[in-house]
Amino acid sequence: MSTRSALLWAFSWMILGSILVMAALSSFAFRRAMQSEIAENLRFSASVVKERVDTFLFTQVEDMRVWRMLQVMQDIRVGDVDKRISNTLSALRAGQQNTYEALICTDGAGRIIAASDPALIGTTMPQISNWKNLSGTKLKDVSIARMKQADGRVVVLRTAIPDAFRHGVIGNLFVLVKWDAIEDLLDNAVRGGPRSLLLLGADGRVLGASNPLRHHLLPHLRLQQWPVPATGTTSYIHDGSAIGYGSLLVGAAASAGDEQFNRLGWHILMVEPTSVAFRPVWNLLWGMLLLLLLTLMLGVWIASRLAGKIAQPIVNLTEFTRRFRQGNEALPEVPATTMTEVAELFGAYVAMIEALDRSRENLVRAGKLAVIGEMAAVMAHEIRTPMSIVRSSAQLLERQPAHGDEERELIGFILSETERLNRLVTMLLECARPKPPDFRPHDLHSIIDSVINLIASRAETAEVTVERDLEARAVMFNCDREQMMQVLLNLVLNALEMVQRGGKIAVSTWLESGALWLSVADDGPGVPLPIREHIFDPFFTRRQGGIGLGLTVVQQIVHAHGGEIGVTDSSWGGAAFNVRFDTNIDR
Repeated sequence: MSTRSALLWAFSWMILGSILVMAALSSFAFRRAMQSEIAENLRFSASVVKERVDTFLFTQVEDMRVWRMLQVMQDIRVGDVDKRISNTLSALRAGQQNTYEALICTDGAGRIIAASDPALIGTTMPQISNWKNLSGTKLKDVSIARMKQADGRVVVLRTAIPDAFRHGVIGNLFVLVKWDAIEDLLDNAVRGGPRSLLLLGADGRVLGASNPLRHHLLPHLRLQQWPVPATGTTSYIHDGSAIGYGSLLVGAAASAGDEQFNRLGWHILMVEPTSVAFRPVWNLLWGMLLLLLLTLMLGVWIASRLAGKIAQPIVNLTEFTRRFRQGNEALPEVPATTMTEVAELFGAYVAMIEALDRSRENLVRAGKLAVIGEMAAVMAHEIRTPMSIVRSSAQLLERQPAHGDEERELIGFILSETERLNRLVTMLLECARPKPPDFRPHDLHSIIDSVINLIASRAETAEVTVERDLEARAVMFNCDREQMMQVLLNLVLNALEMVQRGGKIAVSTWLESGALWLSVADDGPGVPLPIREHIFDPFFTRRQGGIGLGLTVVQQIVHAHGGEIGVTDSSWGGAAFNVRFDTNIDR
């Protein structure tokens, strides 16, 4: 056996033995740690759910204590002749319709004087035998019972209404709480996951459960043999055949109560099948076996290829440097290597080349903007004053009645051309010295509607359809309204210039991953790939007579609002200018 073979065999057996021992120890330790962690999590989750159920019931009791002291409740004396109590009860139920089945007031004889449901008035309150008094410093004369109706179960809370003028009581207030509201708390706690919740009464009877478990439970199912704590929480593994499961991890919690609201004796059980809970352990074991095979293969491969993998990338990088100095700017391919240092070296080198390219582009752009600034300063000072004089003179001539058609046409040319020059000077000034945005909350959809209304007549003349595809909800956006209108106007007017008669333009907004998107798409000829990276450069234009500053101003405004703009193909084959804002969104 050669030395190379001996080293390979020794290396392979060392890796094999190490991974087998580590796999056995890790799976055992991982199972124990996972069982402990899951058990603790189940105990905590069960305790949280029990607190939610107690808080829910205590909130209803507190509301009853407030309602029974309302002055309007004293109308029970006169039989609620003006229906003020009924109106009050209806309003209270309407505020929490998903919680209350009904709110009822009875007199001392049990006759219903007022109710949130008018059909109950004048009838007699059903007899309930399983009343249980709620104890606590603030819960005098409050009782609870469960009642089954034709359309479901309810929890009935009862309290006496005191006589405000004499000692004693004048009637009772009943609050019928929908049992579905309590079961919704259980469903929301598990959210369709592998865990399930059971609500047990003091006698071990299953009062409720989360979906889908409650649809498989037998009526009057009791779990007296399942350990439940008198107070606090506990966890254990238990046979789950009684509820249709195998072995279960169980977390149990009892209501702790407090001095104002003593516990009802209810318990919460949160269960999770051990087959699901310990699935990561088996996944870990299979993963380690797979890792064993991969490590063996990798060890043999590394032994024979290590030298080449270290040297070849450096040779490639040296060759690229030589070509780059000769003018070939194609970036090198990242080498297929597992050596972190080599990959980091290539990444840093490519990042440096890309940074140099961006710096060169920024330098060219800065030079163009500097030219714009100089031109704007000269034109603002040297052109606007004589241009204003020419325009004013043309307007005076236009008012003279003695001119013929030819003279009026010439005067119109003067006015239109001076207006065009004025727009050119304004655009140069905006591009050279952009105004800081005045951020205020605005409805973006309202801005879009205003822009579309402004260009409606022009679109109608061009026989172009402008469509809206806006997010269903209103989007409040912190922006400068005038600047955002300028962005939209430039994009929509550019689209109008490019589409043919009978064409289509679509303005869309949507929210995605916390970002606000705004898109203006058309069915025109589109923007060819070679010129997309220059479309926002100053003085770059594809339209005859254009100066190439409109999209530059648009990009500046978008960047000032913390956004990005780009151009792609629309679904119609034309151009789509997409603007993304990651900030300033008020939902």
